Amino acid sequence: MEPLRVLELYSGVGGMHHALRESCIPAQVVAAIDVNTVANEVYRYNFPYTQLLAKTIEGITLQEFDRLSFDMILMSPPCQPFTRDLLLQTIENCGFQYQEFLLSPTSLGIPNSRLRYFLIAKLQSEPLPFQAPGTDGVPQN
Repeated sequence: MEPLRVLELYSGVGGMHHALRESCIPAQVVAAIDVNTVANEVYRYNFPYTQLLAKTIEGITLQEFDRLSFDMILMSPPCQPFTRDLLLQTIENCGFQYQEFLLSPTSLGIPNSRLRYFLIAKLQSEPLPFQAPGTDGVPQN
């Protein structure tokens, strides 16, 4: 199986990239995008071989997206309530099913009790092949 080609939006210092790496899913982050220059310096240090684009996602053209030829998007948006509503609407309009999770890192053995929001999406024609710990695996859309 070919590794997934992943685009990382709102990449910050690379937390989602690191989580993907730890998941052992065969994947390559083809580009990371964030406007924060300090975060980008840390990201570049953590992942020196990943293409890093210092821009807003609104500044990316459709042609740039097409050239990246990605299979999956990872993101950790800074304004989650607004982004979540817009994201869910877009996901549904594009024919995806999704599952949302609020997980505490402590449930994964990480000593931080702040809840984190996760969303997994897949085309409706294919079943979701995974579920988060402590959930029933039923899509919430």
